[in-house]
Amino acid sequence: MDEKLALLQPDSADSTPIYLQLAKKIRAAVESGQWRSGDALPSERALMEAFGIARGTARRAFQHLEQDGTINRNRGSGTFIAPRFAPALPLLESFTEMVEPQGFRAQSELIGFLRRGPTAEEMQALQLSDEQDVVELVRLRKAGEIAIALQYSVLPAAILPASGLPEESLYHYLHSIGQPIVRATQRFRGEIADKSVARYLAMEVGEPLLLVTRTGFTREERPIEYTRSWCLNEYYDFALELKH
Repeated sequence: MDEKLALLQPDSADSTPIYLQLAKKIRAAVESGQWRSGDALPSERALMEAFGIARGTARRAFQHLEQDGTINRNRGSGTFIAPRFAPALPLLESFTEMVEPQGFRAQSELIGFLRRGPTAEEMQALQLSDEQDVVELVRLRKAGEIAIALQYSVLPAAILPASGLPEESLYHYLHSIGQPIVRATQRFRGEIADKSVARYLAMEVGEPLLLVTRTGFTREERPIEYTRSWCLNEYYDFALELKH
């Protein structure tokens, strides 16, 4: 029997339903690093033949894992461990730097680009007057073909080129003009998806997601980036280490 498949061997002495045992063992293998994002899982048939279980039992285990975001099931290509991205909070990373080390191609789809006056919230965050315009960038962030976050970024219009949006990544552009973001504050809040967010993240209106609000500062402690990211819960894993 395959070594990874052997990890899933149900315990006949355990009164827990077999499908829950399988789901628990797969989840434990992912959390321990024995199975990683993108790894293919055995098929329902492979589980049936290896453990002598019914197809419905294997299917229920996969359904359970799909519901909590542990796996992705793609008709015609199989079942895979879902990506989970763990941004290193003490470090400032671009989206590409966060995603690509984990084996996924970072993609960003520009949905909106608008120059306008700031809202009261943006004036406070970016220390602007109501006479100073901002530029709003709306981007759909993808890992491979999976949309994992909808991001609204607002910056003072004065720091962007007259031609509009730079072709390079935003963080690289800010670094190139001598205004790199060296510090940021982030706030996390649970929200539910409204219609505008749900349509881009392929989810139902009212489903839970994570809102990350970030303000980025230059070396001179000038706030120049105010970003709100609506993130799919199942693809993000935030961890903090606290010390006395």
